[in-house]
Amino acid sequence: MKPEADILILLAAGSAQRMQAVVDDKTTTLLAGKPVFIHSLTSFLSTGLIDRVIITYRDEVQRAHLQALIAQAQLPPADIALIRGGASRQESVLAALEQCDVHTGLVHIHDAARPLVTPEAIKKVRQKALETGAAILAGKASDTIKISKSQHQSVESSPDRSLVWAAETPQVFRTATILKAYRLVTEQGRKITDDSSAAEYVGQEVALIENPSVNFKITRPSDLVLAEAILAKLR
Repeated sequence: MKPEADILILLAAGSAQRMQAVVDDKTTTLLAGKPVFIHSLTSFLSTGLIDRVIITYRDEVQRAHLQALIAQAQLPPADIALIRGGASRQESVLAALEQCDVHTGLVHIHDAARPLVTPEAIKKVRQKALETGAAILAGKASDTIKISKSQHQSVESSPDRSLVWAAETPQVFRTATILKAYRLVTEQGRKITDDSSAAEYVGQEVALIENPSVNFKITRPSDLVLAEAILAKLR
């Protein structure tokens, strides 16, 4: 029997509050001639691993814009659905995962505002998730990390830098595992900021896959300038 193809959840429902009103929507703004989210989507579809995509949107205006841009883009064939996200990333991911209830394969969860992810990195983290059940793309910390004393601006501790990683996306899981995890943390009122935190909460070990490439999230106006320069070098 042919294995079930993977699902991609692409998160595009963020508010872009830190863009300082430079752009209305960081996921649809143009970057090297293409919308930011189309860069992300193209990287995943070009792997040949994905046949179903669920994109979360913020409101009806954004939904219509996303749909129009998808129709204009020359994308590999895939079943692409748009669903309304929630007020937080956690709510958006759960809403998307609820659409995958009967899926028995792997699900990739990716921030639409990470347009520099490469097909090679996607395949690498996916292969590890296939072996272990959960894997995330991440980068080793290059700076010394400081843990502060609650809200006070003073140092509580300095963890060993060799053990510190910065979580990125995609984060890839067996669908049943991450759906169960998200339902549980939501039922118990726990707040999480990435998907692996939910998986860890239900006892799923999560593998770290080092990403040798640049894969930052577009958060501030300067990130667009930097991403444009990186893509220009890759042409």
